[in-house]
Order: sequence, then structure tokens, then C-alpha cells
Amino acid sequence: MAAAADEVIQNQLKTYKIKTKNDLDELYLANKGLTEMPDLSRYKMLKYLWVNQNKIKNLDFLRLNIHLKELYLSSNLISEIAGALKNLTSLRILMLQNNWLHGVDKVVAEIKKSSWLHTLNLFNNPLTQDHDYRLYVIYHLPSVQLLDRQIITQKERDIAFGNYNQDRFRIHQSLAFGQRKPYFTVQEITPNKSYRGQKISIHEQKDVLKREKKVTKDPYKNVVDSRIRRRSIMQFSTLDWNKVPNAQQKRLGDEPLQSSQIITTQFR
Repeated sequence: MAAAADEVIQNQLKTYKIKTKNDLDELYLANKGLTEMPDLSRYKMLKYLWVNQNKIKNLDFLRLNIHLKELYLSSNLISEIAGALKNLTSLRILMLQNNWLHGVDKVVAEIKKSSWLHTLNLFNNPLTQDHDYRLYVIYHLPSVQLLDRQIITQKERDIAFGNYNQDRFRIHQSLAFGQRKPYFTVQEITPNKSYRGQKISIHEQKDVLKREKKVTKDPYKNVVDSRIRRRSIMQFSTLDWNKVPNAQQKRLGDEPLQSSQIITTQFR
């Protein structure tokens, strides 16, 4: 079947009057009933490739096509991509839906170097049943903007950041610098449990709920905002050292010493 794919490629070269291999930057092989693909490394300038709706099982033919920007591999029989896509660092669009991929961590590790990737489809693969599949992809592939045909929201990014980098998330929230209302999950604020080293009592939560019942639907909003405001206050103290007497002045001075004035300023 690799020979059949070669024949299709040659026909396209003739149709579009492409004379040299380096002139080929786009190749359409979708819905051809292909089970195998020839090595495409000879087409070094290939940027756009459609191989969707075939019966392909592996992607070894793509290892050296480093200029690929858009790759359409949906509706095949692909169950493993290890070692096949890690060199395709120029990818912008990757379509892998309707295949047999397992292990979201393995797939993400394979395409993690594609820092320009903004559109990714993995739906209708067994890996989408993995725990926290979407959040895992969002955190480990930060360049992706559209995942499984859904735009990634800032709220999802915040949750993913909190789930997979908890230490940095706590530091970021405790500083409360540059934002007033970061996103918090409900699990982070529970009665009688520690929150940033402090206790939030049941009575405190009840008081907040009573005051804000008609104002907000989020019962934890004002508790969180209160904590942020307190941590966003910065304080500076200044002292004029020219007015501070030295040891000799203290011993020989005729007048009683007065405490130096310290000026303290607070701002958010």
C-alpha cells in the first residue's frame, strides 16, 4: 500500500506541475484507503499534510518533516505516536481525533516541544477518559488555544495551574499582585480547614453568607476577596538618620533626648 500512496503523490506532482521535491509544500492524501505511507522525509519543505480518513496505524513516515505546520491525521487506526512527532516543532494545527490513542501523558510528552501549536483535537480517543484529561493538556501545552473544538478559558487555565503546580499557585495567590479576584476552587476553602495558614470558621462563613446572599451567588467570593485585600497591602517605614544622635551626643547633650520620628506609609 506504500506503493499506492507513492502513486497518488506522483499524480499530484504532475497535476500541479511540481518539478522538484523541494517545491512540494502541500500534500492531500485523505480518504484514499491507505494502510501504509512511504517515507516523506524526501519532501523537506512539506508544510501542510492531509492523511485523514485512511487506515494508517503508525506515523514513522513523518519523523523528519520538521517544517510541517498543519497535520491532519483524524479517523485512522493510530494507537502509538512515540518518536514520530517530537521533531515537528513548527506545528500549528494537529488533528488526531477518532483514533486509538492511549495515555494522555505519553501523547502530551510527544508534542510538548511544539511551542507554536494552537489548535489540537484529541477527542474520540481512549485517552480522553483519563483523569483530568483536559486540564492536564491545558497545563502541559500552554500554547494551545483551541482544544477539541472548544476555546480554552482563563478559568480553566487557573484551575489547571492550581492542580498541577500547587506550590507556585499558593505563592502566586498569597502575593495577590496584579489581580484582585483570582479563581479558587471550592475545595480550597472548607470549614475548619487551613487556608494559607489561617483557619476559616463555620461562623465566619455563615456571617458572610448572610450578608452577601442577595448580592452574589458565590458563597466564598467575599471570604477570598477579604484575604486578598489584606495580603495586598504594602507598608514602608522611613527614618531621617541625620536627626538620630550618635553615642557622643547622647553623653554630652544638655537636653533630654527625644525619640526619632518614624514615618510609615501603607498602600495597595
